[in-house]
Amino acid sequence: MQRLLLFGLLPCLLAAEDHWVKFNSGPFEVWTDASTRPAREALVRFEEFRHALGQILGEPDLQTRQPVRILVLKNTKGWIAATPLIEARDAYAIVLDEKSASSPALYRELTRLFLDSNTARLPAAFEHGLIEFFSTLDVSGIRITAGAPPGPAGSAPDLDWARIHLLVVDPEFYGKLRVLLYNLRKGVEADPAYRNAFGKSAAEIEALAKQHLAAGNFQTTSLSSRAMSERDFSERPVSDADARLVRADLLAGAQSAAEYESLIRDHVKVAESEEGLGLLALRDPGRAEEARRHFAAAIAAGSSSARCYVEYAKLEPDNAKATEALLRAAGINPKWDAPFALMATRDTEPAKRLAHWKAAAERDPRNAAYWQSLAETALASHNYAEAAKAWDQGAQAATDPAERDRMRQARLAVEQQRLDYEDAEHKRAAAEEARELDKLKAEARAEVRALEQKFSDRAQNPEQKAVPWWDGPKPAGKLSGSLKQVDCLGTQARLVVEGDDRKTTRLLVTDPAKVALAGGGDQSLGCGAQKPRRVTIEYVPKANSKLATAGEVATIEFQ
Repeated sequence: MQRLLLFGLLPCLLAAEDHWVKFNSGPFEVWTDASTRPAREALVRFEEFRHALGQILGEPDLQTRQPVRILVLKNTKGWIAATPLIEARDAYAIVLDEKSASSPALYRELTRLFLDSNTARLPAAFEHGLIEFFSTLDVSGIRITAGAPPGPAGSAPDLDWARIHLLVVDPEFYGKLRVLLYNLRKGVEADPAYRNAFGKSAAEIEALAKQHLAAGNFQTTSLSSRAMSERDFSERPVSDADARLVRADLLAGAQSAAEYESLIRDHVKVAESEEGLGLLALRDPGRAEEARRHFAAAIAAGSSSARCYVEYAKLEPDNAKATEALLRAAGINPKWDAPFALMATRDTEPAKRLAHWKAAAERDPRNAAYWQSLAETALASHNYAEAAKAWDQGAQAATDPAERDRMRQARLAVEQQRLDYEDAEHKRAAAEEARELDKLKAEARAEVRALEQKFSDRAQNPEQKAVPWWDGPKPAGKLSGSLKQVDCLGTQARLVVEGDDRKTTRLLVTDPAKVALAGGGDQSLGCGAQKPRRVTIEYVPKANSKLATAGEVATIEFQ
């Protein structure tokens, strides 16, 4: 709920010597400059309202992201707001006369605020029905009466209101209503959700709701209340600085700026006042740099406001400083979703971007745009399970039927996208494996040709002097006989020799460049079977069981 505070100019500022006190309970703060009794009564009234809505939703402790500050004033002249519930600097604010009751418009806005802050998105018809139903709630002390139809000041009863009225007022349905709402919030389709709750189909309940609306016999009912009394709330004093700051937060434009600047000059509430000046500057697009300076000053003064860090990050051109501000904002207020969304747009690492969008969506589950961004980021990372869940949640959060249908279609497409990706990956891996195999074959052929060329070159140049190469002990083995075959093994070769004793011996050439050749005639050693030739080979006895060789060749003398 992002509403700009639109107050008329206050004719006369509250006097500094006014005595202010406040009371707290749950998300509510009641501030008053009047007698304490109306303030206590207001706090009981709003707490019972919160309790009643929580009963229906199955959420016993409804909260809001910021406090709801209720100002009960002796004189509300000049405090007239464009809306009954507005968002000030650090709180949602309500202004009441000490003698006035809560209006249907205020209850509508409070219901909408609690729905936005606490529950996953319900179907639009149910949200509208709940908002209209709770607009006429009547709280007298701790007695809660519900079910009065909207009056002339609001809208006439419609089917959405009548559906909620039937399910709350009729004892057959009331105790099971929270089951229905829970199922709908979890994305269960209407018909199974209705059957789980009431044992009736959605069409049957819809028909009953239409009959109920047509009959027009709308009875009220009492809802169970929370046990409390006005004496349960402790009175807390409010300092002059706090009262001045609250006044500055609610006044319009120039008056707020003057009060903020006065607080800064007095060296009180500096961080809050700098933030307030920054928010005022943000109303004018041409004052963005001024706003950034005020937010920076608030941070330097020790601001603990997540909103201050977020707004500063939006305006800060230095990405490192902006990211640091966002991280600090997220740490200060875990319920604030904006830091995570902003970090997701700034971060270039896919894994971090995915984590930020997930954090933002989980903290603001009714924001369909966040779920869509999470789904798209997950798809880009080929995380199809995460994408499917995000599309489901996005469809649940969407309020526009066309957008909801688009997200559901996107969810249905995820499985085919996964299959297409896996098929493409299999083809890519197969192609890569084939390329690698071709490369190895080419390298092996090149090595064989190089080995053949080396032996051929030595045969064509018999004058070449063999260079002794063995640095270790002299070859202990010596074999004379007929060379039968040369097996080329990549960079190595295996010689098969039939000795004078008719025994076959296999010897390994580990590096042809280190084998000394001697003697006359043809000294080439091509791969494969050889023409019978007499040779004398010196070798180092070193068995290789894998290649079945008895030693490593040191010299070959052709005879």
